[in-house]
Amino acid sequence: MSASNILIVGCGDIGIPLGLQLAGKGHAVWGLRRSGQLPEPITTLNADVTNAASLACLAGLRFDYVVVTLTPGEFSDQRYQAVYVEGLANVLAALNNPGAVKRLLFVSSTSVYHQGDGQWVDETSATEPGSFSGRRLLEAERIAADSIMPHCVIRFAGIYGPGRRRLIEQVKAGQGCPPSPPLMTNRIHRDDCVGFLAHLILLDSQQQAMENCYIGVDSEPVALWEVKTWLAQQLGIDSKTLDTSGTTRRNSKRCSNARLLATGYHLRYRGYQQGYGELLREEE
Repeated sequence: MSASNILIVGCGDIGIPLGLQLAGKGHAVWGLRRSGQLPEPITTLNADVTNAASLACLAGLRFDYVVVTLTPGEFSDQRYQAVYVEGLANVLAALNNPGAVKRLLFVSSTSVYHQGDGQWVDETSATEPGSFSGRRLLEAERIAADSIMPHCVIRFAGIYGPGRRRLIEQVKAGQGCPPSPPLMTNRIHRDDCVGFLAHLILLDSQQQAMENCYIGVDSEPVALWEVKTWLAQQLGIDSKTLDTSGTTRRNSKRCSNARLLATGYHLRYRGYQQGYGELLREEE
């Protein structure tokens, strides 16, 4: 793969390791974030995607790949609209030469799916989200699709890993969930999010065929109760002591990663026991 100029919009716990991995392979990487310096050799661009004027820092720069991995900062319709919808539109409008971009990669979420009865969904399944988060992300996906750049949407689910230990902390606090009916959940380790994004850039640079949408999950959809029971066991907590009341019912679905695996990407963590097991061992 020849060296490329790559822009990562939103440099957090996915964008930074992705940038470092790509830079380590000889690519020139720019990272755009609201404030703060990024680790070298990533070139820092400080700007707020919700402030179009601040994106003037992109003027004069040319990119082969643009990876957009934003976080809203708070769980509200207003912020999702401002960051994902308006923010993405602002970034695309600020690009100096969008026609030269080989691929726009936009990180979305499986919250765009409305299915809630434990059924399987894939990239061809209907998307009729009832939540504001799903609706706004779907709106942003359409903006990416309508751009003049070739695009790829990656719908991640249940990202966990360093800095994303929500389920572990919930179990430590005694928070369980109703064991029945089973709430099917999907997840992917942060390192596999990074690895798959880098893999897609490699595929595109080699001019290999790519789909416009991928679901990014591991190979083990599982009931949330099973995950929390297993975590409790690993933590030395009696699962019978976990509070099984008061959990808000969310969509229950099984997400297929067949299309992801068909690209030739090999998951580092095929299931939750591998990924969470490593996180727990790091605590010891």
